[in-house]
This record gives sequence, C-alpha cells and structure tokens, in this order.
Amino acid sequence: MNRAWTITVDGDNIAWLTFDLFGEKVNKFNAAALSDLESVLDEDLGGSVRAIIIRSAKKDSFIVGADINELAAIDGVDDARAKADAGKAVFDKLAARQVPTLVVIHGACLGGGLEFALACRYRMVTSHPSTSLGVPEVNLGILPGWGGTLRLPRLIGLPQALKMILGGRPVDGRRAMKLGLADAIAAEPFVEDEARRFIESVLTKQGQREVVRRRRRCVGRMARLLSAMPIGRALVLRQARRQVMARTRGHYPAPLAALEVVRKTYPGSLAAGAAIETEAFAGLAGTSISRNLVWLFQASQRLRKAHPSKGGAYPVRRAAVIGAGIMGSGIAWSLARSGINVRLKDVSWDAVASGMAAAAAAFRSLVKRRKMTKYEMNMAMHRIAPAIDDTGFDGVDIVIEAVAEDMEIKKTVLRAIEKSVRPSTIICSNTSSLSLDEMAGVLKHPERFVGLHFFNPVPRMPLVEVVAGPLTSNDTVVAAAELVKKMGKTPMIVSGCAGFLVNRILLPYLIESAWMFEEGVQPQRIDRLLEDFGMPMGPLELVDEVGLDVGYKVAKVLEEAYGPRMHVPEALGAVAETGGFLGKKSGAGFYKYRKGRKRPNRRVERLARDARREDGITARDLTDEQIVDRAILIMVNEAARCLEEGVVAEPEALDMAMVMGTGFAPFRGGLLRYADERGVVLIRDRLAELAAEFGERFKAAPLIEKLAGNGGRFYSDRAA
Repeated sequence: MNRAWTITVDGDNIAWLTFDLFGEKVNKFNAAALSDLESVLDEDLGGSVRAIIIRSAKKDSFIVGADINELAAIDGVDDARAKADAGKAVFDKLAARQVPTLVVIHGACLGGGLEFALACRYRMVTSHPSTSLGVPEVNLGILPGWGGTLRLPRLIGLPQALKMILGGRPVDGRRAMKLGLADAIAAEPFVEDEARRFIESVLTKQGQREVVRRRRRCVGRMARLLSAMPIGRALVLRQARRQVMARTRGHYPAPLAALEVVRKTYPGSLAAGAAIETEAFAGLAGTSISRNLVWLFQASQRLRKAHPSKGGAYPVRRAAVIGAGIMGSGIAWSLARSGINVRLKDVSWDAVASGMAAAAAAFRSLVKRRKMTKYEMNMAMHRIAPAIDDTGFDGVDIVIEAVAEDMEIKKTVLRAIEKSVRPSTIICSNTSSLSLDEMAGVLKHPERFVGLHFFNPVPRMPLVEVVAGPLTSNDTVVAAAELVKKMGKTPMIVSGCAGFLVNRILLPYLIESAWMFEEGVQPQRIDRLLEDFGMPMGPLELVDEVGLDVGYKVAKVLEEAYGPRMHVPEALGAVAETGGFLGKKSGAGFYKYRKGRKRPNRRVERLARDARREDGITARDLTDEQIVDRAILIMVNEAARCLEEGVVAEPEALDMAMVMGTGFAPFRGGLLRYADERGVVLIRDRLAELAAEFGERFKAAPLIEKLAGNGGRFYSDRAA
C-alpha cells in the first residue's frame, strides 16, 4: 500500500512529515489521506523528537484543498457534518502536539490545505510566484469547515480574516508574511535549511517571543482594538455584510453564513465554535447552489485539461497582432505576459503608442495587486515590439488580426498578412460576428486560418472561442487552442456561424431587452430585474458598456443571418444612430454617465415612443415575470438550437461558455442547467405562451420540443 504521509526522524531529532498523494500531480485531502494522516499522528515518535516539520513532495504545490469529487458526492446534512467533524478531529490532533510544528508551504495552499496549516504552530512560505494561501470555499457555495473560520481571525485579526474568508481570494507568500499568516519566508532552493534554522530559533524562549511580537505588529493596533471590543467587532461585521450584499445581491448564502459563524464564535473558544462551524458547513454543502458552483469548478478544470483533438504540435514562440486598439493591445498584453514575443502593428505611431500604453497600464495593475514585480513587468513590456509595417512578420508563428469589425477592411488586412508570413504561419481573426468563411475566401491557404474570438476586456475575460471553418486544418485548431491555454485562458472550440456561440446566444437577450424598452419598460427596471435574476449587469447597461454603435452593428449582422427571430427593434437603431448616444464611452446611452455615476437618460425614452410608431406597436404593461422570462428563455431557446446544430459539442461546454463569456449567473450552474432545473416541459409551455403573446421568435426550438416530448433533459445523466 502506498502511504500518502511518511515520517522520518533525522539526526537532530527533528521529524519530517511529508505529504505525497500517490498517483496525483497535486496533494489534496480525500478520506484516505485524512485517515493516513491521523494514523501517522497517532504513532509514538518517542520522547527525543524536538519538533515536526511538514512539507509536500509535489513540485510547486503544497495542498490544493479537499478532494472536489468527494465534496460533490456529499449526500445530505448528516454526511456533510461527518466530513467536517472528521477533518476537524485530525487537525485538532495536529494542533495538540506538544512539540513545535512548522509547515513549509511552497505552491498552492488552499482551502483545507490552509486550514491544515493553521492547525500547525508555525508557518513558513516560499517567495516563489506559485505560492498562494487562501480559503476559496465561498466560491464553491460552502465555508471553511475544518476550523478555518475559527483559527484565521484569531491569527491575523478580524478585518483581514473576513477579507480572506468572504472574498475567497488567495494571497501570495509575501502578502502572507505582511498579514502575519506566515512567520517566515525563504527562497525555494534554501527552504529546508531555513526551516531548520527557524525551528532551532523557536525552540528557545527568545525565538518564541519574537514570533509573538511579530504577529502582533502584523495585525496592527487598530485591528486588535476592533477585534477585541464588542462595538468594534460589530462595526467590522456590519461593514463586511454591506460589502457582501453589494457584491452578491444576496444570491450566494455562503459568505453570509461564514460571517454569521464568525460573529457567533469570535473571540470564544475553538471547542465551542467548532460545532457552530460544522452546522453551518453542513447546511450549505449539498444545496443546489453549492452543487452548481462545484459542478462549474469541475467543468472548468475539465476544459482546461482537455486536448481538443489529435494533431501535430506547433509551439508558438513569436506572434504578431494587427490593430493596437482595445482588443489588439489586450491580446498583445496577454501574449507578452505568457512569455511570447509579439509585434504590435497599426497604421500610425500614435495608434501603436496608445496600444502600448494600454498594455503597460494592464501590467501596472498586476504590479499594484502584487501579481507581478516591476522587473517582471519591464521584461514583459520588452516582449512587445511596436510596428507600423510588416518588418519581422516572416519570423512569426501566428498572426492575429484585431482591426475594425468591417469585412472589407479585414479582407484587405488578411491578404496582406498572407503575403508577409511563412507558409506555416497560422493566421487568425478576432472577429466577434463576421463570416470566417467569407474571410477565408481571400486566402490561398485557408487551412491555416482560424477564428480566435477574445472577449473584452481581454486581461480579465478567461474565455476564448476557437472557431474552425470548414477548411481549417485540425492541426491549426489544436495549435490555436494550445496557444490560448498557454495564455492562461480557456479555449472553447466552436463551429463557424454568425455570432459563433456566445454572441449568438447573448444577442437575442440584448435584442429582446431592447424590444421591451421600446414597449415602454424603463431601462432601469429591466436591468434591475435581470440583475436580481443573477446577471452581473443589466442588459441595457451592458449595451452601454459595449457601445451602442458596436452592439447595433453586431445585432444587424445576426438579424441578416437568422432573420425575423433576431429582428432588431427600431428603438435600438434610433438610440445608436442619434448623435452622442454611443453608451458609456460618449457619456450617454440608455443612461447618462458622469463622474462615475449613472442616471436615467430621459431623451432615449422619448426615442422609444417614436420607435413604437415606426414599428407599429403599442406600449405594454409587463409583469416582472414576463420581463425575466422574455430575456432568459429566448437565450435558452437559441442555446438549444446551437446544441442541435453542433455549434458546440456538449451542454457542459455551452454552459461554461456562457458563464465565462457573459457572467451568466454562476449559482444557477449555467443556462442549460437552469433549464433542466426549471423543467424542459415547463419551459416549452412557457415559450408557447410567450410566442402567442409576443411573436414567433419564441417558438420552441426543435430540440426543446423533442426533450419535452420524451421527458428528457439537456443533461441526460443528471437525476430528475
């Protein structure tokens, strides 16, 4: 039997406890690993052992947390309670050791991994970029259930602990030191020697006092006062709750439950608080929200690991981007950050300088957030070479055009690219809606042409659609998808059609919202209701963010492709074509924007009245339910068509694309999981009602009719 935990005692009577989960690239706590740890802790090491140092045998990884598959398999409150208590019992044994325990953290130390580290007396981190410490459980719809909500506030103070617990974001090694979460830091090659020196220090009274004093300094006097006084704790907790509600609108119960656990247990004893934490964990695990969030995490991991299909390796070392605007500069930034040298070309030095400034600003943001050092930023910026001609293009492996969304301009650019590059160079378009088949028609070698649709803003959006045309070679698709992975993003392979996948599903949602606006519903009401449903931003505010000119242009492209079901209301055109109403970038669209605030734009409401006359419709008094169903179910309907047509292979991929590309309510698990949970039969019937009242665009897609007719679901393997 291969043990996960081994312990050896060296000549200095220091025990080295090593975690190496057999058959896995990373360490994680499953039931077997916890049981094995408990067995090791129960062993009699003899009275001569002076200290225990704990480490990982995995490369650049400590413990990534609990086994996500075991979390997904939790069956009810009793099962969840048992799992929480089992982990606590083992960690309490570790915390009860009489000799000093030092955990050496190199790489990811997350969730249950950090809770394990908190049960040790001391923590040492490495300065390596891979080192990160956090409790991301709220992102899975649960809370730390192995003592994290109890030990973390007592170590680093209430304000910083709540920030980590409620936000779910990890900190790096240097930040852990500043917080007092870590007691020492070392460069990875010397960490073993530094661990020995640290242990020798804390085996003395003086060394122990130094650690205590340092922790107090890290927490700070004000945080200690706030944490110690009831009124101070009340202020901190009240502020934390306001921030959670502003961020989640109450859709995610886990942060609020964690906040309540801390309120009830801090600063009481760990023993008294343990049962409260366990009950809160058990109440969250296995709920529909937790199941959906866990499923999304698992699906995202599967997508990142998946290889699109068999194909030849084509490593990209040098790239070029044509167009230094918002998208082009973002793509160049992402390439440079991933270690790829890139030429950024535009028609003038002013345009190139603007793109270089945008890339530099994105890098400065990383430096400010301690995700990158200034030296690393400078090295990355040196990978971007500005250009106004094709010099050096004969040496690049891939070229990505990101020029204006105009077919003739793109064709001209693509012809010029093909003349300037090697026969093996991959040529990509970043179009969001234009026909790739038409573009490919101007190329002599369309087999090396592929769509790479990045989403705006590129530095933040994790999804890239890899769009294969009928003549695109398999090797080209594979190489493009692998490049996207190297850039730290998730490739979604889709077939070519107008709007591809995400925009084809999203645009009906935006168009339908514009129809409701034309029918007399105020933009703020539409947006509020869809935000209450769980969308990150209301549809009409989203159009303002994208730009009404851009949104209207894309909507017309899809109307031309799909006909009456995507007919664009006169109101959207009226607003888009009215001088100055371009959205946020011009200061006015569906809303007026000034000094970081938005307010209703009464002029566009007058335009809606005029548009009603042009379209021959009357104002409607819509219910809240009608507004939400019209916006959401029209997306479900188009998603069913995409699945049936093979635009994407699986419902899982479609749901992940909508969550990652549009921010579709993650707690609902995705568009098609939402449809399954609501019931395909009920959705078919509701679409029929909407079609009778609002038009044939709501006629149920054939796949929905088929599934409803045989009692099926989009996810056939899910229990009803």
